[in-house]
Amino acid sequence: MSSIIRLIWFDLKQELNPPVWIVVEWIVFAVQLGMYGALMSRLVTKMDDYLQFYAIGFVIMMTFDVGSHTGRHFVEHAHEGRLPYLLSLPIPRWKLYLSVALQGGVELALLLIVPLSVTLLIIGNLTVLSVTSAVATLFWLGFGVSGLMLALSFIAFRSADVYTAIVTALSTLIIRFSTVFYPLIFLPTSYANVAIFSPLTYGSDLVRLLLGFDPGILVDPRTAVAVLTALAVGTLGLGSFLLQRLVEGVKSG
Repeated sequence: MSSIIRLIWFDLKQELNPPVWIVVEWIVFAVQLGMYGALMSRLVTKMDDYLQFYAIGFVIMMTFDVGSHTGRHFVEHAHEGRLPYLLSLPIPRWKLYLSVALQGGVELALLLIVPLSVTLLIIGNLTVLSVTSAVATLFWLGFGVSGLMLALSFIAFRSADVYTAIVTALSTLIIRFSTVFYPLIFLPTSYANVAIFSPLTYGSDLVRLLLGFDPGILVDPRTAVAVLTALAVGTLGLGSFLLQRLVEGVKSG
């Protein structure tokens, strides 16, 4: 375990020296919630608590962004020459992969401290169990997204540009065609039929259910749990398999 902690700190200390990007994300959240969210809450008249709905959606989107950041880092390590060094260390590759995923978890925790706290204060009247369950869901979603992006990083290993293009297109589809900002029942049928394939639909709706939103406007929680579990276990398992099979001998272009 000590070797995993050292690997996490090896990269994390550079990310947080200084942690400007985290502060910038906090500012973006404040501006989005205080201006755009407040405006949208006046326009969306079908929901009395749309500002709360929007705040949770933006937290979900930030969770997705951290997962994307984790995968992009792995590709950057290859092109900077750091990955071959890490692979030469006398540690199992599953530990290397786990350290990358856990680093993403630490970054997610640091990033969400302020936005999630503000969101919980806006909602109010919450129990310790509901808050704990919601936080656990966010981390489970974060690990699933990180696993997905890490798996994609192996596929696009020879070109950071290819990886960036794939992730940008995938991010647009996963975020826009989801229930991050609008309930599934309010979406047009053609839009809703695509949104049910987005993991963010299940992550955002499960968090909202745990925080007291009307179950009638959310997807079935059992389905949400199953989808998030399949995403996290499946993508992390795939990434670990690819690390064992594909990284050896791969040369970044």
